[in-house]
Amino acid sequence: MCARYRGERWAITYGMESVWGEAPTALLDATQLFGVFDDCSLPDPTFEMQPWWIMNPAARNYYVAYKGRARSEGAIPNIILLDGRPIFLPLADAIEHSAGPAPYTHTINGTIKLPSFRVVATNYSDDDTAATELVRWFVGGKVNRATYQCDEGGLLTMSLDDISFKMPHFKDENDTNIQGWYNEHAVSQTFDYTCTEPYYFSEGCIKMKLPLLGMDEIIIPSVRSFRLDVNNNLDPKYYIATNAEKVPYEIIEGRREFRLALQVDLVDQTSVYGESVFTKDTPFLELLNQGMDGTVFKGAAVEITFTKSTNDYIKFTTPASYDPDCGPENQGALLVRGPTNIVTESVISVPMEMICRDLKVEIGDSLAGAVYPV
Repeated sequence: MCARYRGERWAITYGMESVWGEAPTALLDATQLFGVFDDCSLPDPTFEMQPWWIMNPAARNYYVAYKGRARSEGAIPNIILLDGRPIFLPLADAIEHSAGPAPYTHTINGTIKLPSFRVVATNYSDDDTAATELVRWFVGGKVNRATYQCDEGGLLTMSLDDISFKMPHFKDENDTNIQGWYNEHAVSQTFDYTCTEPYYFSEGCIKMKLPLLGMDEIIIPSVRSFRLDVNNNLDPKYYIATNAEKVPYEIIEGRREFRLALQVDLVDQTSVYGESVFTKDTPFLELLNQGMDGTVFKGAAVEITFTKSTNDYIKFTTPASYDPDCGPENQGALLVRGPTNIVTESVISVPMEMICRDLKVEIGDSLAGAVYPV
């Protein structure tokens, strides 16, 4: 009787690396969960074969081919966040933790270097024997592009849209002859599933400080969705060096880019719960204002908070200071697009797009800093 590998029977976990691309050993583990998701694209290698047409080949076929570079890239879309632990992966290789006691505060500010991690993926067959498990692990992972987002009626999610890896290591009990891609040590994949609730759209609050309004903090009461994109512009380096598998020698972080999109319904409203809010004119006038506070070019500040309870929240802030000013490394988010179109929907909605200089993420929960991956 043959064993079939079931599409619904799998496990994917990750663990942090002490050095980039370290090969798995029995002493290493991968026990961290990304969150809840349905599927992913594993970074199986892609080889660039180079065909050459020389020497009068028959029937227009290429004459000979040679090995080129190898790439390993993957993606995990629409991860439902149950806690804040995986949020740092596209942003920083360090997290500041409060000393406690609980509740704890975990602060993530962008760093020059990104953390690297290994991913272990196991496919289980329908005969439930360890001998037929298909175990693969992928090393040297760094997040190139990622997205944090929430839509009306939905959940706060994170998408790892593009992850670059050094290479995969392969373990299959039925084929142990893959030299260089095979390692006999099984990586620990034990993990604990948290029973906490996700972060719902109804638990969110978005506030802004706009130069048009004198940098006073206001609530945006009618946001239908937000999307915060991170682009690290990773640059894989292939040097002239001994490298039998032709994988990257290293992956270097490039210029980091943040982009924030808000879908805002236009309302003519002056306050919510006694606090000032957008009016119907604000997006259009702020776009024309181009980030000017009087005669000073400051840009805006944005704070996006999801709160489960008083001591359980995730807060995104750009700029990190939440107090934009003029000059280098002080400016806030800049509105670059905000069309007010004639639409067929019941309420006119404005897609506001902003470029952001930096980002801070603050997480409050009952998890001690030692539980976080870095």
